Amino acid sequence: MAIALDRFGFNTVTMGGELGHKLECMKAAGFAGVELWARDLINHPAGVEKAAQLVKHSGLKVTDFQPLRDFECAPDAMRPHRLEMAREQLRQMALVGSDLLLCCSTTSPLAIDDPERAAEDLRTLATLATPMGIRICYEALSWGRHVNRWHQAWDIVRRCDRENVGLNLDFFHMSVHGDDTGETLAQLAEVPIEKIFLVQLADYFFEYSDRQADMIELARHQRLFPGEGLHDVRDLVQLLEDKGYRGHYTFEVFNDDYVNSDPMVVGQRAMKSARWISESHVAGTQPAFPRTTPP
Repeated sequence: MAIALDRFGFNTVTMGGELGHKLECMKAAGFAGVELWARDLINHPAGVEKAAQLVKHSGLKVTDFQPLRDFECAPDAMRPHRLEMAREQLRQMALVGSDLLLCCSTTSPLAIDDPERAAEDLRTLATLATPMGIRICYEALSWGRHVNRWHQAWDIVRRCDRENVGLNLDFFHMSVHGDDTGETLAQLAEVPIEKIFLVQLADYFFEYSDRQADMIELARHQRLFPGEGLHDVRDLVQLLEDKGYRGHYTFEVFNDDYVNSDPMVVGQRAMKSARWISESHVAGTQPAFPRTTPP
């Protein structure tokens, strides 16, 4: 059975222009979900409340709200400040009706290297989020200070042991470390599917090197929609679907060319990718990606 298209979400970072127009283009392209950033609200010229109204009136579901950065393992003197920032993002989430907060692994050079401390901090965040009906998904950034692989993030989620704390799998951050192999997928199959809260998908051509600066340059400027590059997301999707994953797949595609293109065209390009993934899940089919230009 094909994957329902309403399970695919579109990240606002991929389009240029004003928030309201982005939302209109996403919906016109056929998307039912939007992956929202705090800055989408904060930077809106009419204010946070007006931006939240645009989101709610769009009819798009907020798949997740992101990102809470450098939260875990901060030095003791910084912890009250990080909690204050977390409370502010939870408040913003309530305005748009979002129930999933993405927390990415810290990149701070001041961060303490202690998985138990990281788990403790996520438990604190979970306690703040529980009365609001909000879940937390923890993601390993490929250039994270101490956590940069998915299995490290899973270890911390497991240690945290809270019902509303789970894992975010980002295919880009996995694949740049070679974690898109059959061996890795076999390890991933051991993770309880109910602890995977979100899956972000993106493609790219090739790494410059394993230098952190090069990795960040690639991640923030040259990602592609699934199927447009050289890395096939479908094995990961197939594994998750077979295990019973029924959450969202979102396209977090940082690409300078897309930001400077017509948002409607970018939305249509993304929907072509969503349909390709969806149709690939039909038993016995492996359709080629419908390229309009040579790879």
